[in-house]
Amino acid sequence: MLLKKSIFTLLLLVAFTLPFSTITAQQDSIPKENYNVTIGKSILNKKLWSQPYRYEEKVLQTFSLQVNIERLNRKAEEFDFNLFSMTDEEKKWRIRPVAIYYYRADRKIYLKSKADNRNYEDFEKYPLEGYDNFEAKTYKTNTLGIKKKRKESPSIQSLDKMKLSTSKITYYLDFPVRPEFDYGKVYFKDIPVGFAGIKH
Repeated sequence: MLLKKSIFTLLLLVAFTLPFSTITAQQDSIPKENYNVTIGKSILNKKLWSQPYRYEEKVLQTFSLQVNIERLNRKAEEFDFNLFSMTDEEKKWRIRPVAIYYYRADRKIYLKSKADNRNYEDFEKYPLEGYDNFEAKTYKTNTLGIKKKRKESPSIQSLDKMKLSTSKITYYLDFPVRPEFDYGKVYFKDIPVGFAGIKH
């Protein structure tokens, strides 16, 4: 009889302890990120005709950076490319991307962007200590490089969020850099994800 009571008491203890342990473990576990981001090759783009925009500051050049994205969660939220930035380590700038594209049969396909209305600004949510934000104004051009609308003033462009249709995808981000740009770090939000530089 005493043995039966002991076994019953032990079972009750296990029954009450197990759910509590399971809940505690779930609370302590770290949630898995939705995406894995890696940085690939980079190039200083000297062919202005291959991009559908120009800079208000004529001295600026375009630095294109390959971004490889792997979706880890089938129900992942839309990917926000405005959360990328690149630093200029000499100037101590944190640079905002101005455009995004991919390749189709060796041809650049630029995705649509929109003028930033400054009420919705993901880029400014993740400042880097010791760096000043740098955002270049651009204007759209035709195939001859002439401004499409003469009355249209240059503006900062905001990249659209997008739902990635495949588990792995590659895009290229354009960053405005000064002619003397040498190297920098690449960030997603305020997390470093790679390095970028120009071979001299």
